[in-house]
Amino acid sequence: MPTEPVVERTRSAYAALDEAFVKARLDGHAHFLNWGYEPVPGLADDALPGLVRPGSNETSERLVAELVGPVSLDNLRMADIGCGRGGALDVILRRFHPLSATGLDLSADNIAGARRLLAGRRVRLQVADACAVPLADASQDIVLNLESSGAYPNMGAFLRHVRRVLVPGGFFLHGDLWPAELVDPLIETMEEMGFALESLRDVTRQVCRARDRMPAGLMARLAGSRGAAEVQDYFAAPGSAMYDCLDRGSIAYLLCRWRRGEDRVESADPAVLQERAARIEELLEEARASLAERSEWFPFGGPRHGADVNILAFPHAVAGASAFKNWQARFPRDWQVSPVQLPGREGRIAEPPFTTLSAAVEALMLRVRPYRDTPLVLVGWSLGSKIAFELARRLEHDDICQPLLVVAGVCPGPHQPLPDLSSFFGEDGMETRLRLLGGTPENILSSGEMLSALQTTMEGDTAMAASYRSEATIRAPMLALSATRDDLVSQEAVESWRPRTAGGFTHRRLEGGHFMARDDAAAVADVVREAVAARLNQDLRPVEVA
Repeated sequence: MPTEPVVERTRSAYAALDEAFVKARLDGHAHFLNWGYEPVPGLADDALPGLVRPGSNETSERLVAELVGPVSLDNLRMADIGCGRGGALDVILRRFHPLSATGLDLSADNIAGARRLLAGRRVRLQVADACAVPLADASQDIVLNLESSGAYPNMGAFLRHVRRVLVPGGFFLHGDLWPAELVDPLIETMEEMGFALESLRDVTRQVCRARDRMPAGLMARLAGSRGAAEVQDYFAAPGSAMYDCLDRGSIAYLLCRWRRGEDRVESADPAVLQERAARIEELLEEARASLAERSEWFPFGGPRHGADVNILAFPHAVAGASAFKNWQARFPRDWQVSPVQLPGREGRIAEPPFTTLSAAVEALMLRVRPYRDTPLVLVGWSLGSKIAFELARRLEHDDICQPLLVVAGVCPGPHQPLPDLSSFFGEDGMETRLRLLGGTPENILSSGEMLSALQTTMEGDTAMAASYRSEATIRAPMLALSATRDDLVSQEAVESWRPRTAGGFTHRRLEGGHFMARDDAAAVADVVREAVAARLNQDLRPVEVA
């Protein structure tokens, strides 16, 4: 594979990124190009205390600290290959006193940024190709390489240079992405090349957690003339194909500590490592296709493996996912609220609606099953309550998972019929009915063709409700919500959910009307948040606005 075109493309990409930083007025602050590290409760950390400063670069500094781990760099010769804009060297030189420090990077723009950041420090900075490292044999005690090697056209050449420049017993600290199926071949090849594995940590969840804390609007500021999707993948922004691959585990973020051994297997063939870039691109393409389909069902963000809890929200009849679009702001950032968009609503208005609740749940099972290992909360409002209940029943019956909590809002139990909407609306026309139900954009209300489509959706929802009866009992606990000024569903009807759960039942009566999930969304969301926190046995932390 010719390396020169790859090298030039990489230089060009970094030049475009530097231009984007300048245009966004971030060039004076963008000292790191890594994705950061945020500790996750229950997962071990490895950073030395006092290595990280609070501030806008805290998660990026923490990733550097986690890569260095317990290794002291005092009085050692170290080189950061792929040093980027100098952030990692800045962290190291603040804490340690190496005998010498060298930073190499292919991009002249990156080196210029590193020189500005590290002005006055004892560090050598040089534009250089990582596949042709201009350092003497056995000249380094430590080689660091963080989130850079994925762009190298010849991984084998790079690793041979790393081994060459390290002294026997020297450390290679390497952090980067690997397709999950290539992790074992990576270890085998590295050992064949004469490296001994001292430690390997999969920090994918911690990296995703750091990505979740990206400043709002950052991607829009950086997109510039480059494609927004390309920029989002480069930074693994939430919602991007790269983030999805990390969250699903098809791509792992590894921090490895290798020690250079005395011996080397001369027949070692690093060719398998060359498959990494092509395989990552294949996985990204698969993720893009999956995200396009998933965004139809979850237009405001879908479930995440790395979330502390996934909350699926099902709106009332005819309403779309936008009925819950502001809920995420009422919940901790690490909880994922995913309003569900059924066919025949909003962006899916052209699709035929479900006419049976079993068909809706069957389709939803496919979208929920992959997240069975993450705590799951199902929230329904009116008709959506019956969907949430039946989905919980199916998940339990098929031994997929037991939901953490099922919330039924202003709805009679599943063994009772829903109220007749026509008696509530009287002789009002379709447009008036939809205005009362809420969640329908004005451009649809003013379009006869669109109203006709929603008439079909309302008929489908009516058929769905009429055909569903269940006297099943679920194991998951339930929270039922009634409203003081509800003209459709009485307090007694909501209380009828009690025998439908063996896991504990709570009935909360809220001040409001039947549509208070729309009219007073914050009050309803806060009640749900408190109930979920209690189930997680968590104190309510200050809510970080997503």
